[in-house]
Amino acid sequence: MRAYKRFIPYLAGITLFLTIVGILKTPKVSAAIRATFVEIVIPTNTFNASMQPSFGVYPSVGPDTGTLGVTSLLITNFSGTPQSVLISAPLFANGGGCGGIIIGREGPILQVYVQPLQTLSIAYPTPLTFRGAGGHTCLAALSTTGGQVEVDVNGFVN
Repeated sequence: MRAYKRFIPYLAGITLFLTIVGILKTPKVSAAIRATFVEIVIPTNTFNASMQPSFGVYPSVGPDTGTLGVTSLLITNFSGTPQSVLISAPLFANGGGCGGIIIGREGPILQVYVQPLQTLSIAYPTPLTFRGAGGHTCLAALSTTGGQVEVDVNGFVN
């Protein structure tokens, strides 16, 4: 009888563990847990914008506050020659916001090449984040080769 008394705490622990696992495996409880995580992960403020950069024209778009998470970029080249497009977080003159005069850029900085009369689609399974360069959350694009290009940005703002 004494040998069995040593195992009683272990049996109680195993029973408690199996009870907790059983409760968590019930459909209602596991669905509630999953719903909680989905509500936390899926953003509520979606963002999409379009820019038409060209040589010397450096447009910017953005929410101007928060963190911009870019989930995809769609870059279309309407020209008959290959185009180089530079995408970055802009720095503005005199504290201006999105759409203001750009005097520099911060990271992340992307340079992409788009073939003539084609569209390049770039998807980011983990969003590319822009966190407010100089206090403004924006994204800017510049066509370094001077052709007609359109940049479409999709993502969300937190």
